[in-house]
Order: sequence, then C-alpha cells, then structure tokens
Amino acid sequence: MIINIIKWLWVVLSLGGLLFSGALYAGDIEYKIKAGYLYNFTKFVTWPEDTSTTFNICILGNDPFGDLIDPIEQRTAFGKPIKLLRLENNSTLTKISKSTLCHILFISSSIETPPTVKDAKNILTVGESEHFASNGGMIGFVTEDSRIKLQINRQAFQLSELKVSAKLLEVAEIIEGGNHD
Repeated sequence: MIINIIKWLWVVLSLGGLLFSGALYAGDIEYKIKAGYLYNFTKFVTWPEDTSTTFNICILGNDPFGDLIDPIEQRTAFGKPIKLLRLENNSTLTKISKSTLCHILFISSSIETPPTVKDAKNILTVGESEHFASNGGMIGFVTEDSRIKLQINRQAFQLSELKVSAKLLEVAEIIEGGNHD
C-alpha cells in the first residue's frame, strides 16, 4: 500500500513538473515573439531625429521578458546601440523621462493605469493588456487562436510624430479612435 502511494505521488509530481515546465516554455515562446516584435518595430516605424546616443526600449511594470529580451542590446536601431531600461512604475517613468528618452515604451499587463504620453509624441507605446490599443495605446499585442497578433491604433499614430509603415498596417488589425489623455 505504501509503495502504491509513493508511486502515485511520483506520478503526480512528475506530471505536475511537466505541466509547469510546459507553461514556462509556452511563456518563453510568447515573450520571445513579443521581444522580436519590439525589435522589428524599429524597421517599420520612423521616429523624428533626436540627439540621444542610444535607442532606448523601456519596459514599464513587472518585466515579463526576463533575460529573453537581453540579446536585443547586441543590436542597433538607426545606427544607435539599443539599450533596455526596466522601470518599476509610473513614477519611475516620470523620473527617467526627464533625462532619458524612451523610444519604445512597453507597458506590461501589471500596470493597471497606463501613463499618459500625450506630451511625448515621439514614444511608441506598446502594451499587452486587454483593449490597450482601443484605450489609446499605439500597438497592442492580442492573443487569438494561440497566436500573437497586433492591433494598431491609427489615431494614436496620427496624433504622434511617429510614422508607421504601410507594411506594418497590413499585418495588423486597425483600431480607429480611442482615449488619448
């Protein structure tokens, strides 16, 4: 009887470990894809000229990428090395924005109240929370049929100084309007 209980516990723990590692693996793939998108946005979005020496990608909130996104710092965008900045909350963003420009601001789903960036017209806002693009963000990641897709808020781009490529618009769902406070 004790042997059967031990075998049962071993099976349960083994299956639990497989399920848990599978969930981590699926998350790894999701965030590798999102990190790839963040880099590739530099090829399909045009920023106005600026004097910064690095192209900054900021992650606001709990960092869902972990070290999966770190290799992006070995690349360049617009002839500038890419630098990752991890920001804990909106107040950290406010402090850093006074001295450093975030070219791309990824807003994780852990941020309940995304910052308003109406005064920073040269920041590409990208988020993963539900209705991010329809609530005023520029590009929202959505999952449909186990695939990561893009929603682009055309009005948010029109209000910014950023130009989005027609090629990027072709592969995304276009969202018109939204809250832009």
